[in-house]
Amino acid sequence: MSKTYRYSLLAVLIVIATILSACGAKPAAQPTGQFAVGIVLPTKDEPRWVQDETRFKDALKANGYDVQILFSQGDSAKEKANVEALISQGIKVLIITPQDAAAAAAAVEEARAAGVKVISYDRLVTNTNAVDFYVTFDSISVGKAQAQYLVDNATGTGNPLYLYAGAASDNNAFLFFEGAWDVLQPKIADGTFVIKNSSEAVGL
Repeated sequence: MSKTYRYSLLAVLIVIATILSACGAKPAAQPTGQFAVGIVLPTKDEPRWVQDETRFKDALKANGYDVQILFSQGDSAKEKANVEALISQGIKVLIITPQDAAAAAAAVEEARAAGVKVISYDRLVTNTNAVDFYVTFDSISVGKAQAQYLVDNATGTGNPLYLYAGAASDNNAFLFFEGAWDVLQPKIADGTFVIKNSSEAVGL
């Protein structure tokens, strides 16, 4: 596991321990039919989230907490149903990586209304005040690092540059692009790079 993943997982565990301690919940000595922690991840079709499933299970069970992990498979309606199912199973903490940042707001508001603490993991659920904690990477710095790699490996001038910012439903896409643009824009202005796929971006 990379240091970045390790630190993010550690941060999540610290938050969970703090929440459950405040709630008076203790690690389960044996299965009770209820789950202290419910996790909703966006899809099982990408290795990254399958890896996170394993990491969360191992870390939480090692610390004595029952956990249920569900996948939304890129469907906001399924995501909401998953959250509702976890609420009905008595979770105290919900960890959610939203499929669609804005569409997930209704689901986390249901969790908040049920007294569940909400941790938005990696991607921020937007358009709501129902998120108690947000654990993520420094996405702007990640974008800057990606762009700096291009700058460091560019030679001469007129290097073709194709801009792709990611899904509009993913808040991280905007942050990655913000960081990358801070580094790339001066190099576009001085002719090191030439944008090839976006006439709108050429004038920025």
